Amino acid sequence: MGHHCCKPYICLQCLDKTSERALAKEKELSIELANIRDEVAFNTAKCEKLQKEKETLERRFEEELRRLGWQQQAEVQELQERLQQQFQAESARLQAEHQDQLLRMRCQHQEQVEDITASHEAALLEMENNHTVAITILQDDHDHKVQDCAGSIPAPGRRHAEPEAGAGDEEPADPPAGEEDHRAGKAGGKEYHPGRKDPGAAAAE
Repeated sequence: MGHHCCKPYICLQCLDKTSERALAKEKELSIELANIRDEVAFNTAKCEKLQKEKETLERRFEEELRRLGWQQQAEVQELQERLQQQFQAESARLQAEHQDQLLRMRCQHQEQVEDITASHEAALLEMENNHTVAITILQDDHDHKVQDCAGSIPAPGRRHAEPEAGAGDEEPADPPAGEEDHRAGKAGGKEYHPGRKDPGAAAAE
């Protein structure tokens, strides 16, 4: 049979057993506390490591952000310069094309002016030639008419016989052609010469 402590005094054997259990429990608690301390230390170290990694990543992020900002700024500047060069080249090309077109238009205009001038000069030359030919024809016609008129005037001949004596009672015959003009010339204060042209008439012709 087992031993039972049923007496009012303290049993030493029970105290020993209680002390052993307390020591075991204390040891167990100490081990658990040590484990907790180790875990806290591990977690603390891990947190510190994570914090450092976070700070490092933040610094890297900021540096990368700055680098990307600089890169973007450089790319924007390069793009602006390239666009400016393209604009200048396109502007120069359009200006050269405009100058070429203007030169072609000037050449065409000059050719048209030269053609019109040549046509006008040819027309004027033709008109001058036609006028010269017409003047020549009129001059020849006038010369022919003058020659015809000069050939139709009779040469001065002998005088007509005076009427016989005793024939005064008869009416005189009609004077020949030219005699009336001779008398009319004397009446007008001019002497008429057959075969000689009147200067006034010649000037009128």
